[in-house]
Amino acid sequence: MNHMTQLAKLIDKPAEYNFPIETIPMKGMCDDKLINCDDRVMIIRSDTEEYLGNHSKSYRPVTHATVLDPVIDIADKMKTPYVTQINMIDNGAMMEAKLIFKEICFDDPAMQDYIAFQITLRNSYNGVWSVMISADGLRLWCMNGCTTADSIANYRQKHNGHFNYNFDHIKHSVELFRNNEPRFREWYNTAVVSDEVDRLFSKLTWTPKPTIDGRYRNETQYQKLQQHWGDYCHNIGRNKWALYNAVTHWISHPQNVSSTNKTTVERNSKMLSYMSKPDSMFN
Repeated sequence: MNHMTQLAKLIDKPAEYNFPIETIPMKGMCDDKLINCDDRVMIIRSDTEEYLGNHSKSYRPVTHATVLDPVIDIADKMKTPYVTQINMIDNGAMMEAKLIFKEICFDDPAMQDYIAFQITLRNSYNGVWSVMISADGLRLWCMNGCTTADSIANYRQKHNGHFNYNFDHIKHSVELFRNNEPRFREWYNTAVVSDEVDRLFSKLTWTPKPTIDGRYRNETQYQKLQQHWGDYCHNIGRNKWALYNAVTHWISHPQNVSSTNKTTVERNSKMLSYMSKPDSMFN
């Protein structure tokens, strides 16, 4: 399968996300008696009465539809083909939606893939995710996300009952995405040395407590990154583009973790934090 075929085969993955929710007082059972939890509330699906999460009384949910519907409207107005892939997690307590634009794309620097523009939206009723929107690239062949540190392409807000996103950012994010093509090509032509790789991997896998050998890192994840780095060096070369893809592969395809969705967000946040620093090798 060539990469244009991969792009053409992307299809919509719909899911029910606009179900009604309700905030109700939280109660618990003790010795067969119903006890009021005066400082907590529950979020439930009011159509099925399924439990979705519990919070302090100050919590104000933002519905999945409030986050996703306006972005779909903007995508429709862009008059370019896109697919919508919606993933509902834990009976709808969490939503991850991706809008992938088939014709807003460019060749990857190694000429092995196509990178398409995508918008990712996340929201939850169980407190795992705040409202999050990111606009970046997706490598079609390996399905790696392309983390970008541009602040305009990354948005996050707490649940306060309102959705305050500036939708003009989506148009600007398309421009930023297209500007990544020469940046990625420069990375492809930039060699890296082992010390740089070690410093990056150590930062991404840092732990507050040392291991038995005195290193402040998760050794399992450090070695997993080294494995990806070796694979991409073999396929692409010992350059910054290969290093970037080793990291984004580790972010996009977590293994042996309790929650792949949560882990992907946590790892991506670590990479965003690193890329936003003045001494980042990806600046």
